Amino acid sequence: MLGILGIAALIRPLAVGGAAIETLLWLAVLTVVMVAALWSGSFAPRSSDRHPNRYRTGREGCSRRTMDLVFLAHVAVFALSAVVCLAALPRAARVGHPETREGLMGLLLTSAVWAGGYVGYLVAPGEALKTASYIVGFIFALLAVGAWLYFCAAYTGRSPRRAPYRRLVVGVFAATSLLKATNPLHELYFTTAWVSEPFPYLAIRHELLYWAVLGLSYAVIAVGFFMLLEQFYYAGADSRPLVGLVAVTAIPTAATVFGGELSWLLPLMYEPPGVALFAVGTLFVYVQRFETIRFAAESDDAAIFLDQAGRVRDYNRTARLLFPALRGAVGEPLDAVLPQIAVDSDDDGVIAIEGPARDRIDSADRIDSADRIDSADGTDATDRTGALEGAGEARDSTGTVRFFHVSRNAFTAGGATSGELLTIDDITDRERYRIQLEERTEQLEALNRVVRHDIRNDMAVIHGWTETLRDHVDEEGRDALERVLRKSAHVIELTETAREFVDSLAGDAVLDVKPVDLGDVVTAEVRTARDTFPNATFRVPDDPPRATVLANEMLASVFRNLLNNAVQHNDTAAPEVTVTFEAADDRVRVRVADDGPGVPDAEKTELFGKGEKGLDSAGTGIGLYLVSVLTRQFGGDVWIEDNEPRGAVFVVELARAEASDRAVDGDAAVGALGGDASG
Repeated sequence: MLGILGIAALIRPLAVGGAAIETLLWLAVLTVVMVAALWSGSFAPRSSDRHPNRYRTGREGCSRRTMDLVFLAHVAVFALSAVVCLAALPRAARVGHPETREGLMGLLLTSAVWAGGYVGYLVAPGEALKTASYIVGFIFALLAVGAWLYFCAAYTGRSPRRAPYRRLVVGVFAATSLLKATNPLHELYFTTAWVSEPFPYLAIRHELLYWAVLGLSYAVIAVGFFMLLEQFYYAGADSRPLVGLVAVTAIPTAATVFGGELSWLLPLMYEPPGVALFAVGTLFVYVQRFETIRFAAESDDAAIFLDQAGRVRDYNRTARLLFPALRGAVGEPLDAVLPQIAVDSDDDGVIAIEGPARDRIDSADRIDSADRIDSADGTDATDRTGALEGAGEARDSTGTVRFFHVSRNAFTAGGATSGELLTIDDITDRERYRIQLEERTEQLEALNRVVRHDIRNDMAVIHGWTETLRDHVDEEGRDALERVLRKSAHVIELTETAREFVDSLAGDAVLDVKPVDLGDVVTAEVRTARDTFPNATFRVPDDPPRATVLANEMLASVFRNLLNNAVQHNDTAAPEVTVTFEAADDRVRVRVADDGPGVPDAEKTELFGKGEKGLDSAGTGIGLYLVSVLTRQFGGDVWIEDNEPRGAVFVVELARAEASDRAVDGDAAVGALGGDASG
């Protein structure tokens, strides 16, 4: 015992993980002390307790001291494994990825019960209690296999919850567990017999069904190992420590295979010590590397891992291909390797990445699908708060400017920041599209200025001077004069529509909605339409409802375009347009009905598309599209219905401002009640 305490004192300064590792060491010491007490107590088999007719005598020459040491070693190994697995559960509960956390905690818990069952089998008094303890461990051994596969699948990005044949697998596990639990009745799995070597104990004799299930279990375990090793290989990060850890985890399998063949090794399953080693390695020693490898899924982004001092700890294959300077840079400060990434973002939140970046990596051609880094959505040890994001640019080998999005997320373990993850995404296509949109917006604004000032003013002058010719034109020229006046008025209308269209796309007014009197707007636009189209008849209620809706000054453009459309697309000599209102508690509908040719069902949705000219008529081409854009921006909707006996009905639905005010007042009242209650 003094030797064990001395080893613990020697290892303590070298422990990685501080208090957590120290706690595990002392738990190990206490476990050994407990086992020694059990052995020296009444549970240890004594010669006076033996019944000579209940033994089979094996090879001679095994001393009492040797038997004590072998017994103590078996109990200590399984007891320590159970304690370590249980002690690792709180650390496993901190894993952020839900399915990985569930699988790892399930593996630790089932392995702890498995090892605990073996401890009970070794130290419990009486054959019945020993057999019951063994069966408990035996059942949980199978459950641990399922938990292992669940963990491996989740850790490598294969969601166990979406796996096929889930119910069949659960059914097989349940049936097998039932067979194990009822073994005393059929003895298809094992039989028992008392033996004296390597110490007096109740020996387990495995039957054919045991070996069949064991082979199947090892096949499942091998699948899990393959998943992990494949992930380690394609991750690009330095996974050698974890590969070694997985190899150490598999070593106890040899003890299971050769158990009973060696005089000092019982025919048991020795995987719990391997699980305990895996838990200590992944959750206490190589926790950051464990998290790093798990991120290698579901993303083609380059990733660089830094320690607390800003030195490069690791990187994946995508980053290595994108930035060749990373080769051999582990342990070097990032600002010395890639200073463009290391600098803080500027006032605009932009990080400039200036070569030498390679050509953009096509994930379909150059990067294996398994070589991925998760963008930290629900990740285990990633602290989302304070993430720094920006976009930078670089030139590839062809001289073309490329753009990258860089996000920084802190790694946390045990509540303390232990490093940083840099995710670098090539967003060249998206950034170029954004630049094109900005250029197009600038062009629209320039067009807006030209339309608003130059074209409109010139056309107003033309229209005005043409009006002065009315008294100077004879009857033969009057028809031509009216055509010129109508066309000039139409051009002025077109410039107004174009101006409003540009404002709806790039202006600030569309973002600012306020209560607008719907009746006044519609009445004013009907009055204007009557002046513009004297041959048409417009019917509107004498007393329209006094309803206020959420909109702005551009609401007039919606109804001006609908009224104009009802006349311009009409095939009758004297078009008739009827405007009606339908008010509800929170919405108002305005129907603009005409007696024209109507709209086929197949075109009712397409008619609101950009550039739609509607029935090949002389419309502006963007009027109905503008109606749709503005209505949606006001939080409303627009659609087309059939009119009877002919024609179309354009229905505009808008939100009432009173309903919005009631909702705000209701929220404020609830907030006030909540504040009173909390006070």
